Amino acid sequence: MGLKVEYLQFIESSIDHVFSNNTNLKMLELGDQVIMNNPFTASKTGKEYFVNLGFEHTSVDINGMHGALIKNLTKQEEFDQWKNYFDIVTNSGTTEHIEPYESQYTCFNILHQCSKVGGLMIHLIPDKNCFEKYGAWSGHCNYYYSHDFFQTLADQCGYEILSSEVIDQLICVCLIKTKDIEFVIDKSLFLNNIYNNSQKETL
Repeated sequence: MGLKVEYLQFIESSIDHVFSNNTNLKMLELGDQVIMNNPFTASKTGKEYFVNLGFEHTSVDINGMHGALIKNLTKQEEFDQWKNYFDIVTNSGTTEHIEPYESQYTCFNILHQCSKVGGLMIHLIPDKNCFEKYGAWSGHCNYYYSHDFFQTLADQCGYEILSSEVIDQLICVCLIKTKDIEFVIDKSLFLNNIYNNSQKETL
């Protein structure tokens, strides 16, 4: 999806709300993110941008470009080395592309396992309500998310929702992991809270 000015502002303001400085904070970025139309920085990628701000930055993408580690977000075992490791996990338009549908559960479980207690998970992903009302991000992906989805995650996983708003027809949510507990046990409950457009189209 790429990182626009307003996306970076949401990410940085979320981090600043919890952490007093960026020194030695460990960040996991999903996807090989590029900076889009930002006159305020010479950085070309998310990695370059956040490293320059002082973060210990790791990016993962199956394309392996721009310093991203080649990792598959449908394979839990590829992330076992990072259990309770990262202070911040950012998901700027990545999880909606994870296929098949059932692998959405694995992907979000990976994010849960990689985050420290007290760590942040920051999501900027296509909003279900904007898709249904305006066709926003139509054709971009099969999966769309809502506040109810994140509320279910919070209730099941012991997260606190620090902020939730819609920017550019993306639902932008910052969660803090408050407890070291298992991810959502009921897989069906988790999946049923994701709008699956591919399933709707076959009905």
